[in-house]
Amino acid sequence: MSEGEIEKTLRGHVDLTPMEVGELKRLKKRIMDGEGTPQEKREKLERSAKYLGASLPFSYWNMTWDDFTGKGHQGVKRFVQKYCERIEEALEHGQGLIFSGSHGTGKTAFSIMIAKDAIAKGYTVKYIPVAKVIDLLMESFDDKSFRADLFTVIERVEFLILDDLGKEYLGVKKQLNPMVQLNLDSMLRERMNRNLVTIASTNFEKTIIKNQYGDSVLSILQGACKFVEVTGPDFREVKMKQFWDSFNG
Repeated sequence: MSEGEIEKTLRGHVDLTPMEVGELKRLKKRIMDGEGTPQEKREKLERSAKYLGASLPFSYWNMTWDDFTGKGHQGVKRFVQKYCERIEEALEHGQGLIFSGSHGTGKTAFSIMIAKDAIAKGYTVKYIPVAKVIDLLMESFDDKSFRADLFTVIERVEFLILDDLGKEYLGVKKQLNPMVQLNLDSMLRERMNRNLVTIASTNFEKTIIKNQYGDSVLSILQGACKFVEVTGPDFREVKMKQFWDSFNG
């Protein structure tokens, strides 16, 4: 392994999957066939490659701070913007955020804005729903190579965006809770020990997170993340209304 490859691994970077490479090729054609100067197209392609590598949901790629128009968003918006201004200090101290609140209030959107700012400043970022983390953990037990790649990302990426923390699992997944708790505890503890940043969103209060993942996981989260409550109108409905209102312009 070369020095450059070692450095990328230490920062939680893994190569794009074949599917992601195919998606990037499609994006490249769309961008190069679109409007803009050659420089603008190159910058857009580079940004798109980084967003794709970080697994940011496509629906948030073009989102800006101007999209946060709800009254309930303004205080959190100012706070998150200040956090982004001091993002280097946040990483130095290993301090992240957990956005809590009801469905649709913009918790994921605020998380993604931090992710985009971190990417723009050259940090490694990975967005992943907690349900997918758990699925991948369960699938990785018989594949050491896959498990090594998974833990490279989860335990070493500088900014880990965990979506939908505390979601209840039914059926067979509920029976796997002890294993889930152990793996999440190990993962989050490793991140805390490395002073890495975890940004999360949840619809649930601390007591439910505690019941779902255990005292240890909640304790680690409270030591490494500040809980921020997000209120206001349904963010998805606001974005939808903005689009359809433009038809009347």
